[in-house]
Amino acid sequence: MHIEVLDLIPTYLRCRARQAWAEYEQAYPQLFRHYNRYWAGDDFPYTDLAPHEAKRRAGMIHARLPAIQQALQAAFPQGDHVKVALFVGKGTSNGHAFWDEERRAYVVWLPVEAYTTFLQVDVFVTHEILHALQYAHQPELYFTNERQMKRVGRQVVTEGFATYGTMQVLGCDEITALWADYVPPEFGHAWYGQCRRRESELVTRILHEWNTSSQDNPWFTMWDETDVSRYRGGYYVGLRVFQELVRRHQADLATMLTWKARELETRVREILTRLAG
Repeated sequence: MHIEVLDLIPTYLRCRARQAWAEYEQAYPQLFRHYNRYWAGDDFPYTDLAPHEAKRRAGMIHARLPAIQQALQAAFPQGDHVKVALFVGKGTSNGHAFWDEERRAYVVWLPVEAYTTFLQVDVFVTHEILHALQYAHQPELYFTNERQMKRVGRQVVTEGFATYGTMQVLGCDEITALWADYVPPEFGHAWYGQCRRRESELVTRILHEWNTSSQDNPWFTMWDETDVSRYRGGYYVGLRVFQELVRRHQADLATMLTWKARELETRVREILTRLAG
């Protein structure tokens, strides 16, 4: 496992001083085309981070990447090479991975404004790198339009793998893998408790909506904190299904990446059917 960093923070700081955002985007046009199409929008303003704050947040990620790389190496000894792009975005996401045609690689992109603590770096950077690893080994799970991106079944498989994988790679508990310290502990425990109580209902609904794709994407976004089905409940369901999948098939993370995407999706649906009761 080797992580290569593409750091756009110096470019951001030069362009911020002149509000030269077109020039900023030309520093990595493939990234910004993807980011603005799927995650932000051309009309959204870039986050205004003072130089010391942009450097501090990027520095947190740089500081933790060696430990993250070491932890991932233990789980994936096959020697994957991962590219990670650091930049200042528009405050709409903490990252993902995209296919860079020129580099012929899935590149992890991390908007540094989203990272305020070292625990968030450890959890969410690991999570996003796991997306890149899964796409590299199971490219059918990637997306090339918004309908594919927001298909419920695809997200359960990919977010479930990344969330469960984060828990295994870091040796943390479920709530940490799901939230890091983004929310107060009491909220995280209450949210998780609601997920547990409503698990059969959530799983049944996700099975019913498996091939649907809605604009507001409620299972994986934050709309109503009182209702987990509209507040990231899909991440919980994905985590649970991978916990059961590993128990049933005695498969580790690296082994699951050797399965064909269709085989993995079929097994996930089988587990969900059992969880639904």
